[in-house]
Amino acid sequence: MEVLSLTIGLNSTQPEKLHQFYADLIGLKPNPDSGGLMAASTGIFIDGHSDLAGPTKEPPRTMCNFAVDDVVKEQARLEAAGVKFLGRPSQEPISFSTFIDPDGNYGQIFSMEGAPPENEFFAVQRFSADTQRLRSFYRDVVGLSDDHPELGSPFLAGESAIYMGEHSDVHGPSQEPARIILNFFVEDLTAEQKRIEGHGVKFTRTAGRESWGGIISTFPDPDGNLLQLIEFKP
Repeated sequence: MEVLSLTIGLNSTQPEKLHQFYADLIGLKPNPDSGGLMAASTGIFIDGHSDLAGPTKEPPRTMCNFAVDDVVKEQARLEAAGVKFLGRPSQEPISFSTFIDPDGNYGQIFSMEGAPPENEFFAVQRFSADTQRLRSFYRDVVGLSDDHPELGSPFLAGESAIYMGEHSDVHGPSQEPARIILNFFVEDLTAEQKRIEGHGVKFTRTAGRESWGGIISTFPDPDGNLLQLIEFKP
């Protein structure tokens, strides 16, 4: 599947507070055209959702990763502003540290040895108790490419990377499928949905039309996380 771009739907019971956290503290740039935020070339859309109540039940299930120039300095800045971290930064060549946002979601800041200053890169990590099953689904059913060993073999969706792995605190299906939704913008939603349905996938929404002009179809991955195909032709 050719993905034109990836956006992240970060849903919350307190979307205004969460939006302020990522804009003012994490430093994501506003997108005046959409009203969302930008992490490198990836759009982050924060909104409410009727299926959610209170803070996240599974913080490690899906994590957003934001590139910074210096993890140690950035963690010190964020801690001074009251942001909680799970520990100290890891060691190079890839240094990272995990923070907790107002909803209890885990996110990470990271830097790579040798990367140019102000390097813009965004990745999302999705953890599972059955990583191989999940990888097979995203590769063989969704149709993403993971032939990128130089980057650690993530799936690429547009210019965004999706990494997958196991986590000791992630078990069974997702308890909150709507908490973090991956949105794949495609040229022909009807064709892509038909192809995915050919693998036995059941869509929970088909070609729903939004007021802003998007057409959306929604389906679950094997862990129950929600994914969406979006066609948008202004």
